[in-house]
Amino acid sequence: MLEVKKVAKPPPTGPAWPSSLYATPRLPTWQAPPNEKFVAEDIMEGCRRAMQQLDLETLTALGVTSSVRGEGRTTLALATALVLAEYGLNAVLLDLDFLHPELAQRLGVTKNPGLGDLAEGRAKLEDTMRPISTGFTVVPAGQVQGSIPRAMRQLAAIEVFESLQSQGHVVVADLPPLLGNSVGHQAAGLMADLVLVVRAGVVSSGSIKDAVAGLHVTPKVLLNGTNTRVPSWALRLAGI
Repeated sequence: MLEVKKVAKPPPTGPAWPSSLYATPRLPTWQAPPNEKFVAEDIMEGCRRAMQQLDLETLTALGVTSSVRGEGRTTLALATALVLAEYGLNAVLLDLDFLHPELAQRLGVTKNPGLGDLAEGRAKLEDTMRPISTGFTVVPAGQVQGSIPRAMRQLAAIEVFESLQSQGHVVVADLPPLLGNSVGHQAAGLMADLVLVVRAGVVSSGSIKDAVAGLHVTPKVLLNGTNTRVPSWALRLAGI
């Protein structure tokens, strides 16, 4: 059962991020296009607070998923990568939602080549990487000409995640939703750690149980749109 608890806003004590994690937090250098606020600051701050619940010093590959579409998964995957880059990690954000890729368009980078092209042998890993700012790189979904499950298997076979980690990157992946077809679970199986985005009022607790059944790890739950006193947009990590 998913348990949601209201949390009172803690008194101000300085920066939300624990100062002991990294000696010199970076300031974000990436900016959205003029007149477009890409990730709202209250979402970023909620994500900063939520990420404190993860063991970031051992974080290697974090997949962000949801039960269904429309729960804010892509925005929160992007916010997570930006937060990690702010505080000294070299974050690579992968778009593994081959059916409905969004990151290339939202970040204003070219769509191809991407992960699909890499999986099917049309590109090298370095060709797919789009640096956005210091510590933040995106790899778009690209194009899958064959079957998506086969492309997922090929990404595992060529050890894409291990290659990125060996280069000093932390991988954050925007995964397809878990319900609807088998691709969501297949993509989730590629990641060492998982975060499940749950938007208040979108899915039932029964659907959430169905979504997470059979996952290789127990995901943390990132609550989106809960009514708490944490600014206007509340995020909290909890277990299922």
